[in-house]
Amino acid sequence: MSDTNQLEARLSRDADACQAVDAILRSARGFAQLDDWRNSLLDRLAAEPGLPSQQRAALLLRLGLIVLLRAGDCATARRTFDEAIALVEDERPGNLLLVLRALAGMADSLAGRLVRADVQLSDAELASREPGISVLTRGWLAIALALNRLFRGDAAGALEILAGSEAALPQEGPAGRLQLLLCMYAAALQGCRDQVAAFSARIACAAIPERLTLLHAGRHFVLGVAALRGGEALRALVHAEEGASAGARGGSRLAVHLAALLQAQALADLQRVDEARVLLLQSCLDWRSLGLDYLALAGRLELTQLEANAGELDRARQALAAARALLSVGEPLASLHRGPDWLHELERRLDGGLVPVSSAQAHVRIHILGEFVVEIKGRRLYDRDWKGQRTKSLLLALIGEGGYKVPVERLSDLLWPDSDGDQALQNLKVALHRLRRLGCAQDEAPVNWVHVKHGRVSLSRSLCWVDLHQSVTDLEPPR
Repeated sequence: MSDTNQLEARLSRDADACQAVDAILRSARGFAQLDDWRNSLLDRLAAEPGLPSQQRAALLLRLGLIVLLRAGDCATARRTFDEAIALVEDERPGNLLLVLRALAGMADSLAGRLVRADVQLSDAELASREPGISVLTRGWLAIALALNRLFRGDAAGALEILAGSEAALPQEGPAGRLQLLLCMYAAALQGCRDQVAAFSARIACAAIPERLTLLHAGRHFVLGVAALRGGEALRALVHAEEGASAGARGGSRLAVHLAALLQAQALADLQRVDEARVLLLQSCLDWRSLGLDYLALAGRLELTQLEANAGELDRARQALAAARALLSVGEPLASLHRGPDWLHELERRLDGGLVPVSSAQAHVRIHILGEFVVEIKGRRLYDRDWKGQRTKSLLLALIGEGGYKVPVERLSDLLWPDSDGDQALQNLKVALHRLRRLGCAQDEAPVNWVHVKHGRVSLSRSLCWVDLHQSVTDLEPPR
């Protein structure tokens, strides 16, 4: 066979491989089939190091997509896209280079490098205005820019970008479907439930009859986000589980990882703290190993909130520091699905020192002035709820001694003056355990609103509000 014929045969074989991968991606299901194509592409790239740059870049583009969507391996996908970009970036910007820029930008956003992605995608979008650039290429750039805006908390900006590409993109292709999902996602983050329902109906009309499993997974994921933002944690959990199941059936680990974050957030809001913590700890390890640092950042912030709500402020601060360590220099801290107020309040609790919470925010509200009333999670305790008279006496003694860094010996002497030291301390330990469990169901983990540290007992000022202490604070002259 002549050299020309051999070249044509290779080009035809590579074009067939790209078309086969594209067909699987368009089907939005059965991504397990991509494993064989990944191995085939790797063998081809290794066997033919002298492939023309455009041809090699096209193969690397499909390889990067397989790695990202099938394995959820953002770090390897980004390196693959970078290799492809290096092959064609010295040429005049064309469709292949700009699509690669779009995919690299999406990988950067998932990795938490939001500023870098924004700058590079903005440059690519300007280049896409030149003649000869296809509508589909511009659509992929709009999708990448919109995803970046969504991760930065700018849902309105994302919708504005997507609106410009909506009419032009074919809705039956991957770009058109992803564009619809991102519009629905932006509406969910804005709390626009009617828009979410409208987009959901449009997606369902395609996903259900055509068995587009991964589109079905994305739809449930976004419905779960809308439910979470609307305070419907159980509904959010069900949607997250449906999304994870559909993602697994479709063979996309990336879809499963996204659903895992939403599942953990819903479990946290349902006060299923132990389940949420276990899921987050394992998932954060997985996300970090795959370069999905933006998910790991969100997971670390959720762990921070769990520890803070449990009164474990030192551990919460450690979790917050771990979250910040995931950020590149200059990247802003951002929460996913929670909103800026949630993050601001969390940082205020942990960075602002031991500032007493307001009565409305407190996990425990205690009224001493007048009638003695204790409310936990908004429910008043009655005599039948106290676990023995000593439990109530311990709380009164702790408040009377100022409520902060009271020596354990002082409390044990006040409550058990006739017992020897060891027995009195054991009695105090039992009473502290019972005090923490007030208002808890039998199988519910207690919130650590009473701390013992270095032999001193304190009421958590981030969880407890005491009218006596508040009134004293109000009377103090300004400094």
